[in-house]
Amino acid sequence: MTKKQFGIIFTLMALIAFVGVLAAKLNASGLNDPTDLGQVISQANFEDEKDDKKDDKETLGTQDYFYSLRSEKEQLNSATIQSLNEVINNENTAQEEKDLANNELIEKTMLINQEGQIEISVKNRGFEDALCSIEGNKVRIVVRADELTEADTVAIQEIAENVSGISDVIIEAK
Repeated sequence: MTKKQFGIIFTLMALIAFVGVLAAKLNASGLNDPTDLGQVISQANFEDEKDDKKDDKETLGTQDYFYSLRSEKEQLNSATIQSLNEVINNENTAQEEKDLANNELIEKTMLINQEGQIEISVKNRGFEDALCSIEGNKVRIVVRADELTEADTVAIQEIAENVSGISDVIIEAK
């Protein structure tokens, strides 16, 4: 195993451990299901005034949307990484399959890294939140904003192209 492979595997294991600790803390505080958060938010908004309640529900609905998408994305990534690690570490797996799984693991790690870089760069442009997913030859970015100006769209497009090298970028405002 090369130093690069060891570094990648160590980074992935640290990421899995971090997500596990985060999930344990969230579950311990009562958020066992993403819908629990929505119920708590809905009950809190019920007591607000009518005009304020409409604006709060839209904001909290957007927060819940980003929370649930991010959670699903992280769970899917963790499951994929875990299954690839199982293939790599299984003694009964053929070396060719291990090599393929290792290459796929490296590629998945690079995609997760690129998605994170894009999200951070978009947030640094002044947006409250952003989610990025790279699927094949498409980059999908969801930005928390009422609407996007043409300058914002161009800037986000450039960020995605520079980081991922993919020019097919779908940008949505939520």
